[in-house]
This record gives sequence, structure tokens and C-alpha cells, in this order.
Amino acid sequence: MTGHGVSGAAVAVVIVTASFLGYGLRAQVEVGGVWEITLDTQTGQTVWTATFEQDGETLSGEVDIGDRMILTLEGTVEGAAIEFEFVVPDLDGDLPITLSGQIEGPTIRGDEGSFIWYGAGRWTGTKQ
Repeated sequence: MTGHGVSGAAVAVVIVTASFLGYGLRAQVEVGGVWEITLDTQTGQTVWTATFEQDGETLSGEVDIGDRMILTLEGTVEGAAIEFEFVVPDLDGDLPITLSGQIEGPTIRGDEGSFIWYGAGRWTGTKQ
């Protein structure tokens, strides 16, 4: 083929390149703000308040677990996946709690986990 035509190989390179670029450009979910976190465990339902600050994929903030215990949290948001951790001080040693889940608009569907003396089960988050 002569002239200014585009070869099939050139089209394939553009499509493959666009596919790889698109894969790395997943939409970043924004979770900054106040969230009500509800644990559903065998010991009953417990409600905490988390305040998230987000800088790209980095998550920081605090979680109020009641009894005037406001703890610093750190975590990540990758696409629609969220994971954050905070440490509950205890006389027998600090107790880390990690929560992970999937963000679905103004809600988070939390994975099953163990929440120290609160029990084990699932959790949810609702943006306030």
C-alpha cells in the first residue's frame, strides 16, 4: 500500500497501547469525609465514626470507637478497594484492627474480619 494509508500493524499497536494505558487508569474513588462504620458480630452491633482524609491512594484520619477513644488511622484506596488500620491501646499490649472492603458509592461493603474484643464478623460503612 502506498500513500498515507495506515497499516494493520500500526492499528494493532495503537489498540494494544490504549488497552494497557486504560488498565492503569482506573477511576480513583474518593472517600474523604465522615463515615458511620457498623460492625455486625456475634457480640452484637457496634457503631464507630471514621473521618477519612485522602491524598490519591493514601488514606489517613481518625476513628472514634466510643468511650472517648479517638484513634489515628492509616490506609489505602486502590480503585474501589479500601483498607485501613488503627491501633487500640490495651494494658496487655496494643491491638491493631484492620478493616478492608469494597467502596460502592456512598457505602462500603466490608470484608469479614476479627475486631478484638468486639468479636468477628462483617462490617459496613455509610457516608454521612
